[in-house]
Amino acid sequence: MTHRWTTRAFLLIGLLIATSWTGGAAAAQVAAAGAQGPAMWTLRTDKATVYFLGSFHILPPSVTWRDDTRIHRALAVASTVLFEVDLDDMDKPEVAAKIVRRATLPDGGTLSKVLTPETYGALTLTAGKFGMDIARLEPMQPWLAASGLLVGYMVSKGADPSSGVDSELTRDARAAGKQVIGLETIDEQLDVLDSLSKEDPDLMITDMIRFLDESTGLLSKILTAWQTGDESVIDQLIREDLDKHEGSYDRFITHRNAAWVPRIDALIKQGGTYFVVVGAGHLVGDKSVIALLRAKGYRVERY
Repeated sequence: MTHRWTTRAFLLIGLLIATSWTGGAAAAQVAAAGAQGPAMWTLRTDKATVYFLGSFHILPPSVTWRDDTRIHRALAVASTVLFEVDLDDMDKPEVAAKIVRRATLPDGGTLSKVLTPETYGALTLTAGKFGMDIARLEPMQPWLAASGLLVGYMVSKGADPSSGVDSELTRDARAAGKQVIGLETIDEQLDVLDSLSKEDPDLMITDMIRFLDESTGLLSKILTAWQTGDESVIDQLIREDLDKHEGSYDRFITHRNAAWVPRIDALIKQGGTYFVVVGAGHLVGDKSVIALLRAKGYRVERY
């Protein structure tokens, strides 16, 4: 596993929002239902046009989305493409070193010392299912160990965690000479994950194990809803999953949306054409980026 692969995969996976892989059965369901494509929106003023795409960060190889002409059109006309974070920042040596530092337990700590015996036992058992050595997880912060379980699960299913809408569109945008910027910094993402590990070291491990136990049905539904552009189902499924822990929806979705909207608003007022690509969960529901922009008086329509 390369260092580049690790930092990109863990930062994308760690937030647990529409970041998981599911098998060919879901793709077959989508095909049978007649895929209409991921949900997109447009915002237009006399000075600016903004396209929005709800992303699925990591996808199985059998799922096609790149032939969607709406996505190609938005990328072609936009001068700037905005993602949750600028993935290319993760390739910088100083950023990679920071991630490693913040993802490692301090003072030589180990998961066997910070987790309860029950949680540590469950972690060991689950890691073993995916051929992962528990010794390699030991020095990790709980949020990174949880992400490692998800990586192990996806790899065991033949997926490549370096693929996904964000990764591929970042490469396309760079190749086309577009400006690429992040709506938040890697530090801001790490702060969200760090806070959970500090408040309850067991939470992210136990929640990930539960998520993987339920993954086949849940991920199949999320993927089908994403590929058919069913925003109400996406909102329902993400809320149901995050609401299992009080405050998680606000921490992962609401607060970040509220921080992003002023940055998007400033670009709209500046003028130009932009393409915003963020996790699908951020663009659906009554506290979404779309809802907050509409509350500011902008007209945002499905595209």
